[in-house]
Amino acid sequence: MVAVPLRRDILDNDLTFVYIGARIGLEHGWSHIYSLGLQHDMFTQLRPHGDFNDGARFISPPPFAWLILPLTLLGAAGAVYAWLLISLASLVAAWWLAATGDWRGRALWLLAAVAWYPVLYSLSLAQPALVVVLLAAAAWRLTEAGRPYLAGVVLGLSVIKPQLTLLLPLVLLASGRWKVAAGWAATATLLALGSLAVIGAQGLSDYLRLLEEAQHVVNNRYFTLAYLLGPGVLSYAAQAVVVVIAATAAYLNRGATHARLFALGLVATAAGATYWHLQDFAVLLPAVWLFWREHPRASLRWLLLVVGVAGEFAWPLTPLPLLLGIAVWLAALATPARPAPVAA
Repeated sequence: MVAVPLRRDILDNDLTFVYIGARIGLEHGWSHIYSLGLQHDMFTQLRPHGDFNDGARFISPPPFAWLILPLTLLGAAGAVYAWLLISLASLVAAWWLAATGDWRGRALWLLAAVAWYPVLYSLSLAQPALVVVLLAAAAWRLTEAGRPYLAGVVLGLSVIKPQLTLLLPLVLLASGRWKVAAGWAATATLLALGSLAVIGAQGLSDYLRLLEEAQHVVNNRYFTLAYLLGPGVLSYAAQAVVVVIAATAAYLNRGATHARLFALGLVATAAGATYWHLQDFAVLLPAVWLFWREHPRASLRWLLLVVGVAGEFAWPLTPLPLLLGIAVWLAALATPARPAPVAA
């Protein structure tokens, strides 16, 4: 799953486009990183026989390109290999921070995570999902440790792929964890202002044009509610409903554990996404680990298994089982947790 496509062409993955963005910034100036012409020229240099189609674009926020800058010293192929190592290390670190149980149970959690299809698919595409998984797990751990502002700063770094944690800050704010939300907002705002200052008006115009093009790519919404309701008003209305449910549930669960609220934010993000792919479901790993700390009843444990299997066979089964499983999971998390019985 991972080795075969990378062995066939190590540059046939999404990190190559981030590498292209970083190289354009270095060689032509950061205001040109979203220039479609320059992206096409560099793509042709790196992969002369590749297909530069409507999915072959660098449209990530500038901070992702900045993060890749040191890896450009290794060349395009070297950058991909280095990023794969970083992704695997991030997965292991996130597991170490968030997974629960004895050593045998924790080992099974890691084995299951590495074997899950969305994770393998993310690795085959050299995606940033596993780095965001680590950021979410680290933010939860820092919140638990009583360092909410630092937790928010760490969570703010997830803007390298912002759609993966989009509703988590809202959930934290609505639940009264405003210090974490404030740290996230400060970090995200600084990175946004820095990005605008660097790319300028021309870069922003090019970026908005690429985003507009991406909205019409069917694959970008295949794993969202648009699969059920179509890409029009109905799906946007349903996604707005998910946002309202997430905020309301967070308020009702404001006395719940940090683990439950982080899981709620991540699951709500996946349920209400407007731009989502199969590999993006990897961000549900910390949600599973944190939710498990709540000692869910047997029926909810079986539900997590259903979600896992649906993700494993999402292509042949279509996104429907996966979307339904996540919807039920969201409903379970939205229901206020019952207080533990007090011993006499």
